[in-house]
Amino acid sequence: MAKIHSVEFLDDAISAEIAWRKQELTTALKVIRQSSGPAQKANVRSGIVILYAHWEGWVKGVSQLYIRYVNTQRYPYDKLSKAFLGNALKTRLNAIDEASLPLAHNEFAQFIQTGLTGRASLSEGLVRTESNLSSTVFLDIIDRLGLEKRAIYSLRANMIDQDLVYRRNTIAHGQHLALGLDEYQVLRTKTMELLELFTDDVRNAASTGAHLAMPVDQE
Repeated sequence: MAKIHSVEFLDDAISAEIAWRKQELTTALKVIRQSSGPAQKANVRSGIVILYAHWEGWVKGVSQLYIRYVNTQRYPYDKLSKAFLGNALKTRLNAIDEASLPLAHNEFAQFIQTGLTGRASLSEGLVRTESNLSSTVFLDIIDRLGLEKRAIYSLRANMIDQDLVYRRNTIAHGQHLALGLDEYQVLRTKTMELLELFTDDVRNAASTGAHLAMPVDQE
């Protein structure tokens, strides 16, 4: 994967990541609005599945781009914020967990003693949506990125879990679910608001150096 060397490149990468998602969501809404009767009901069901897919894919994609940006900067462990230091340590712990030879364990012990000034390595794989991006999993990702836990996220937890995730699962498992155009449009609007807010917070975090132990505006 291409490295992301600057905040400007990160902004461009995020814009590219979400542009096609927005276009597909717009197309889905247009198809729903232009249909009626049984066709509209079927299109709404499809729209819910697509909406959830982009809810999960958007959050995961933007999160991983942010981690890739931080990883590209080659920061030492001791320069990272608590959230990103936790990510870096988790990456090393995962490698140790998979290693059976004592040498790997000894190298980790050496790292604990003297390695915090060395270059940190971060894994984009630490961002996991569990194929079911519930409000709990979403807030876990917020914590992993060191972002603000905005009140709106908790206020819309039931919307995420019941109106979006549960409905998507119901449809994906072949069960009947009746949902009208108005309900879909409200859910789509509220979901997009959360995605835009999350994306703005990631952009702002990168530009202010919130991933560092000493953010840019405090240096």
